[in-house]
Amino acid sequence: MSSPTRQYPLPLPHREAMEADDFMVTASNREAVAWLDKWPDWPAHCLVIHGPAGSGKTHLAHVWQARSHGKSVTLAELTAQDAGTLIMNNRVISLDDAEKISGDAPREEALFHLYNLLREMKGFLLLTAQHAPAQWHIRLADLRSRLLSVPAVALTAPDDDLMAALLIKQFRDRQIDIGMDVVDYLLPRITRTPAVLRSVVTELDRASLAEGRGITVALARRLLEDQRFLIS
Repeated sequence: MSSPTRQYPLPLPHREAMEADDFMVTASNREAVAWLDKWPDWPAHCLVIHGPAGSGKTHLAHVWQARSHGKSVTLAELTAQDAGTLIMNNRVISLDDAEKISGDAPREEALFHLYNLLREMKGFLLLTAQHAPAQWHIRLADLRSRLLSVPAVALTAPDDDLMAALLIKQFRDRQIDIGMDVVDYLLPRITRTPAVLRSVVTELDRASLAEGRGITVALARRLLEDQRFLIS
């Protein structure tokens, strides 16, 4: 006798992002969300959020920007403009892929000045990266010591609840009620990123409409014969 499919606790708690999909909160990101919820009552003016690719760092930064009315600065902008110009109209700044400053003298110097000026002007700085600052190979000693002193919170890889919720949400956005047997079949067999989830749902929806039938495990199995969706 086959074992029953798992039941996921839905709906999951979520945070709404301006001009973005709902942000699902699970064990993989709950601590980071709690830190962003504390803003502006942070113990320091800077926070580092780190985690593997696909863990939601950039999405979280967008959620924080929407709430704080802050702005995102790119690595190119960091060195193209001086710190005073960067914060002229906004003292709430986020920088994605911050660890990529490591070993690049102009970038390290630029972040050092931005960090100091924001602290002096009572602004805020959110940095995202794949690794904690202790693992960055920063050559500028003063910058390294400052970054090691600020809170750093880790995101883990998306857990089963988060990926299941994202998959179900993609189907519901298309007004499709999906069986949990299909969800349980798909999750272990596809690359677990939001982009792949969207592609899988889109292709299943197209196939379902073309064949005039609902989305079943059999249909999902046929779709996954296309290797681009499979876990590498």
